[in-house]
Amino acid sequence: MELEMFSFIEEVLNQLDGMKINLDIASRELEHFFEEMLENNNEGYLNINSRVKSKQSLKEKMLRYDYYTEYKTPEVMFNRLSDLIGIRLECRFVGDEAVIYKLLRKQFTIPSEEYHGFYSPESNKHIFLELASKQPKSQKNGMKMYRIDGKYIFDDKCYNFEVQIKSLVNIFWSEIEHKVIYKNYNYIIADRFYKDIMSSIKNSLTTIDQQLLLISNQFDRRQSKSKSGRKIQIEQLLSKALYDLFAHKIKESIGILVDFRKSCDTIVKYVFRDALSDDEVLYNTTMTSVFSRLNEIENKEVDFTSQILFKRECQVEDAFSYKLVNFIRTIINDEFQWNIFFRILFEVEPECNAGDLENFVAFYKSRFYSGVNLRSLEKKVSKEEALWIMDELLEHFADLFIRVNTVELLYDNVIEQVISLLSNIVDTISRNIFTYDDWTNEKEIYMQLLELRLSSILDIDVEATKVLDFLEDVRKSDSNIDIHKSIVKYIDKL
Repeated sequence: MELEMFSFIEEVLNQLDGMKINLDIASRELEHFFEEMLENNNEGYLNINSRVKSKQSLKEKMLRYDYYTEYKTPEVMFNRLSDLIGIRLECRFVGDEAVIYKLLRKQFTIPSEEYHGFYSPESNKHIFLELASKQPKSQKNGMKMYRIDGKYIFDDKCYNFEVQIKSLVNIFWSEIEHKVIYKNYNYIIADRFYKDIMSSIKNSLTTIDQQLLLISNQFDRRQSKSKSGRKIQIEQLLSKALYDLFAHKIKESIGILVDFRKSCDTIVKYVFRDALSDDEVLYNTTMTSVFSRLNEIENKEVDFTSQILFKRECQVEDAFSYKLVNFIRTIINDEFQWNIFFRILFEVEPECNAGDLENFVAFYKSRFYSGVNLRSLEKKVSKEEALWIMDELLEHFADLFIRVNTVELLYDNVIEQVISLLSNIVDTISRNIFTYDDWTNEKEIYMQLLELRLSSILDIDVEATKVLDFLEDVRKSDSNIDIHKSIVKYIDKL
């Protein structure tokens, strides 16, 4: 049975085919309009480019951002998709970007009665730009870019388009960054290092030769012969092997590549946990078994469009595991990144799917218990009571896990951040309580603290009033809690 998301995607792509002629015409007319406006009004302007989003690009975007769960119909999705048509205004220098933006604001002065925040020029009442929001806008990579939403009324229909203003330097850098980082789904072992290098190149294009030398030196420095160094290298090599294998399988199954490198990092820590042991005999035996299993999968067809099925109910005892197991089972066939994560895990593991899920959740839980040191808490309450407190914190984390609904919470780097967060909260609790009754009276504050700090880690918006209520509760309580800067940022917008 095919996943519902692929039926929705196919319906959207068929509708895009039907719009193709009108989109091409609208794209050319928009290009001509902006070219005529800028050619004689700005000496920094150089060129204009336009494009209509391709089926492949739209399919990748829908899978990457889970549009099939956010939008119920193709019509709603096309109405919300801001860059169906793309217009790029190219200029010489970075300073010229602001000049062109000011020119657009000067030309687009008539407010739209239908579209809030949009304005049209006197010369064409069918073209609108959204000029109410702040520009330039911050991107995920931390850089800023002039990116303006637009609407074009053509053939009695409204088509969304996006205007980008870019200097030659930013065109060069963004094209490289887009292909090397954003859309390069080949597993790069020094992923963080490459992103740092790209940022450096953005700041100083004249030092490219020096940056290439730094890349070479970086790999030389990574050849550590220590056990810990070897463990890191093995993890990375296994992650790359796993990624390369399943990237090929996904490409064969659904026709595109998606980025699941961080999923591989976690799966490696779980599936290959015995192979990373310091026991040389166990290490060699397990590594042989691991690569034998990968070789079996290489010769097997994997269908990424079918549903994942469970032959039996999962059996877990604690509340944390029960909540996570049941949530994952309900979401696993509805959202693509969840489906990819567990399909790969289930393919590599030899047990039944239900058993594999039980084992993974147990492993996931154990990382928190082994990563958080309860000794400071055990000085105030008994060991049993310290575990009860940890159980309650993790159960609340499970509730947040379900509410947030993002596979990022399974990524290795996020797990490490959550462990650090839990450790910090446990230390704060141990400083403020003297008995288990103290914890019972004050625990709601620490649950709020966990929620706000986790929202910050995942970059989730939180209403400023909710933060203010938390600060007021802290003020009234007997606990002395340091307010982390990640929480303060939520009230800066007031």
